[in-house]
Amino acid sequence: MDHLDLLTGLLINLLVILIVILLLNFHYLSRNKVHKLQMSSFSIYLISSFLMLVSMGLSVQLEDGFLYDLRCIPFLLGGIYGGRKVMPWLAVTMVAIRLPMMGTGVIITMIIAILFTAIILYVRPRLENKALKARVYTYSALSFGYSVLSFWLPSVIFDFGELSSFPIYSAVLTGSTFFVFYLCEIIRTIYILQLKSIKYEKMQVVSHLAASMSHEVRNPLTTVRGFLQLINEDPSNITNNKELSEVAVSEIDRATEVINQYLNFARPHPELEEEVAIRDEINRSKEIIMPLSIKKGITLKANILHHHSIKGDPNKLQQVLINVMKNGLEAMENGGTLRIFSYLENGKIFIVINDTGIGMTKEQLMRLGEPYFSMKGKNGTGLGMMTVYQLVEGMKGTIKVLSKPGKGTSVILSFPPYNKKEEETASTPARTTEVRPSLR
Repeated sequence: MDHLDLLTGLLINLLVILIVILLLNFHYLSRNKVHKLQMSSFSIYLISSFLMLVSMGLSVQLEDGFLYDLRCIPFLLGGIYGGRKVMPWLAVTMVAIRLPMMGTGVIITMIIAILFTAIILYVRPRLENKALKARVYTYSALSFGYSVLSFWLPSVIFDFGELSSFPIYSAVLTGSTFFVFYLCEIIRTIYILQLKSIKYEKMQVVSHLAASMSHEVRNPLTTVRGFLQLINEDPSNITNNKELSEVAVSEIDRATEVINQYLNFARPHPELEEEVAIRDEINRSKEIIMPLSIKKGITLKANILHHHSIKGDPNKLQQVLINVMKNGLEAMENGGTLRIFSYLENGKIFIVINDTGIGMTKEQLMRLGEPYFSMKGKNGTGLGMMTVYQLVEGMKGTIKVLSKPGKGTSVILSFPPYNKKEEETASTPARTTEVRPSLR
C-alpha cells in the first residue's frame, strides 16, 4: 500500500509541476511577445520556490521524519536557469520549507541542498553550449544522484529500512526530471526560433520592398529612356518631340507616385477611389508601351467595345496594364501581335491582354504571382505579377491567366462596373421625416 501511495503522490506532484510550467510559459510568451528570451532571476526564484512549496505539500511520508516528493525538479530548474544569483537562495529556501516539519529528514535536506548547490554551480557553465540531449541527460543524471542520496544517506546514518521503495522513487524522479527538462528545453528552443523567425521576416519585408520598388520604378524609367532616344534621333521634329516629352514627364510623375506609395507604408492613408475610364487608361497604356513594341517589331492592337468605368485608382490600373503588356512583349522575342480588348458581359467589365509568345506550362501557371518567380531568368525580379495580383485584388477585381507552351498567353482581368447612381446615393445623407402626432 505504501508503494502505491508513493507512486500516486509522485505522479500527482509531477502533474502539478507540468501544469504550472506550461501555464507560466504560455503567459510569458503572450506577455513578452517573444521580444526577449531571458526571465529575471527574481521571477525564476519565485517560480521555483512556489513549485518546491507545492511539492512539499504533496509529499509522501514513508517513515517518521522522512518525506519524499519531486522538490528536486524545481530546485534543479531554478539552479540551471537562474545560475549563481538564484541557486544559493533556493538551497536556503528548500531547507526553510522543510524545517517546520522537523524530523531527522531535515539533516538530509541540508546535506543534499549544500552538495547539489555546489554541483550545479560547477556543471551549469559547462553545459551552456552543449546539445539539447547532453543537457537533458545530465540533468536527469543529477536527479538520479539526488534519489540515491535521499535513500542511501538515511539507510546508512539513520538505519532507514524502506529501501524497497527506492526503485519507484528513483524511476519516477529521474523520468519526471527528463520529461520536465526536455519540455523546458523545447519551449526554450521555440523561443529562440521565433526570435530568429521575426528577425528573418523583417529582413524579408525590407528585401521585398526594395526589390518591388526597383521593379515598379524601372518600367516608367525605361519608357522615358525610349522617348528620349526617339527625340534625340529626330530633334528637328518639334511637334512630335513635344508630345513625346509630355508623355516622358508624365511617366516621371508616375515613377514619383510609385515611390511615394512605398514611402507612405509607414504612414498608411486611405486608398484613392474614383471613377476610372477603361477606354482612356487602355489607350494611355498603349501609347506608353508603343515605343517598346515598335523596337521589338511587335504589332499592338486595341479594341474597346464599351464606354464603362470602374471604381479604383487610375495609376494602379495603369500600373497593372503596363506590367501585363510589358510581360507580353517580352514573351515575343521574334515578333508577334499583342492584343488588348475590353467588353462588358454579365454585369462585369473584362480586359483581355493576349500575346502570341512562348506561353507557359501548367507548373509555371501555378507559380505565377509568387514572389521572386520570373520567366525572365536573371533579367527579372519576379515581383511584377505579384504586384499585379495585389493591385487587381485591391480594386475588387479578379485575374485569370490562360496559357499553353508555344501558343501564347491570355491575361483576363475582370472588375465590377462603376455605378454612378449608387455612389451618389451613398454619398448623400438620408433624409428623415419628422412625424408629429395630430391633435384633435
